[in-house]
Amino acid sequence: MLIIAVLLGGCFFYDMPRNPVWDYNYSEMDLVQLQPPHEGQPMITVHTAYGEITAMLFPEHAPNTVANFIERIEDGFYENKPVVALIKGEILFTGAYDEEGHQGMTNDGKLIENEYSVDLWPFKGSMLAFSGRQGFGDSRFWLIGGVPLSDENADAMRNTVRSDETKLFPEELITALDEHESLPGAMGMYTIFGHMTGGFDVLDKLLSLPTEEESSRPLDEILIEKIVLWEYSEN
Repeated sequence: MLIIAVLLGGCFFYDMPRNPVWDYNYSEMDLVQLQPPHEGQPMITVHTAYGEITAMLFPEHAPNTVANFIERIEDGFYENKPVVALIKGEILFTGAYDEEGHQGMTNDGKLIENEYSVDLWPFKGSMLAFSGRQGFGDSRFWLIGGVPLSDENADAMRNTVRSDETKLFPEELITALDEHESLPGAMGMYTIFGHMTGGFDVLDKLLSLPTEEESSRPLDEILIEKIVLWEYSEN
């Protein structure tokens, strides 16, 4: 993961675009991941041998990514899909078309341009679209773990200012990234299209499993047995 000091420098490498966190209107920020699902919100249950994970999806914020994800669920693409890689405590990677994780799937075969939102951040339990090409996603995704925000990173965020010398990040966001744990190096890097509502103990188990040292592939096969789509209702 890239350190937050590099992220706050405005770009990551010379050929990468400006990180969108610089252009968000934080006065309109609504941290929807930290709120309960609303009536009619699309939900999923991820079935694994280690237990079930539930999550809510955000079609209002990432319509193209969510639409592709739902279509892949409906056509059975995610059935018995292997976990390609695990980074201990941080990232579970799955949803690839091939066993190596080099290819994903979309309806037209084209990558989906990232869909950024000031409302969505890489908290523990977030689902991030990934394609291997910066700025785009496909059927592949990360389920992420997280850690409390370090004092160094929190100070870096508090000391980051715009050209007019006003602070970039509101204290509400800094506090949330710390209290709910996060991967701050992923801010503004990927489409966040879902967030877990249950099964955090299952995620912790998965993210603690042993892996090959070089490839981060799990030593024992881990399968996403199936993903079931449903709709939230208070009833």
